Amino acid sequence: MKLKGLMEEAYRGRVREKKRLEERRGEFLLGFEDLAARLKERPKREEVELLAPQDGESIRELLMSASPRDKKEGTIWGYLTSIAAERLPSPLVIPPRNYAGLELAGGTLILDGGTPPSGGAEKAPWRRAHHLGERMSGGRLVVLGGAGDYLGQEMRGGGIVALSCGDYAFRKMAGGWGVVRGAAGNYLAVGNSGGRVVVKGGAGARSGWLMRSGRIRIGGDAGEYLGLMMRGGEISVGGGAGARAGWRMKGGLIEAGDYGPEAGAERVGGRLLRREDL
Repeated sequence: MKLKGLMEEAYRGRVREKKRLEERRGEFLLGFEDLAARLKERPKREEVELLAPQDGESIRELLMSASPRDKKEGTIWGYLTSIAAERLPSPLVIPPRNYAGLELAGGTLILDGGTPPSGGAEKAPWRRAHHLGERMSGGRLVVLGGAGDYLGQEMRGGGIVALSCGDYAFRKMAGGWGVVRGAAGNYLAVGNSGGRVVVKGGAGARSGWLMRSGRIRIGGDAGEYLGLMMRGGEISVGGGAGARAGWRMKGGLIEAGDYGPEAGAERVGGRLLRREDL
């Protein structure tokens, strides 16, 4: 089959799949597992939205009764949190789970570890969830505790507030803002092309690696290789930066209270400033 024929066949397949989902819109759902069974292995948000209940309260009930077992069900659950938050008139408060706030475009989502997982009276223990607020384009995500890895990854808009976070927070961020009230892990804001990140505590190694634009503010100390190979943007550190800050830097600005050894090694552009020299 020629390339044109292959493309036409693939397009017809997508059209048939969307038509099948549209035909099932509004059908009664037996629960979260039933919804997951009707979707393919890697569902998109629009596909989940077609089959999900239309009102936010029904989606909330679906969320609170769900127990995602794998990545597919986790992403479906994440899409549902965003859809519900956008449709509800008041903030959606749910326990933290992986992918909460996935592709959130509006509304307010609050992750509260003290929320009973299924309507019970006992509070659930806090656990760090990963991929929170991934690919956000709007709205607000508030994490009333520590977030896991990949917080706000690939976000394009909206805002996130968390008590602390793990590795790769705000990776490939293009817009929006994030505030971490405590400390951040390694690889903060790697490959960013926009947006603003504020960490009130310290941050681990390689923050701002391959950064192209945007702003990072770290209130405490930053680990080694701060701004590694960055090409643009601004990084400000309230404390000191570790070894090899600005290594192979091509552009942008780094400002810190002090620097470790080999700061600016092999730098071909950009500026490193010591605050006392300003």
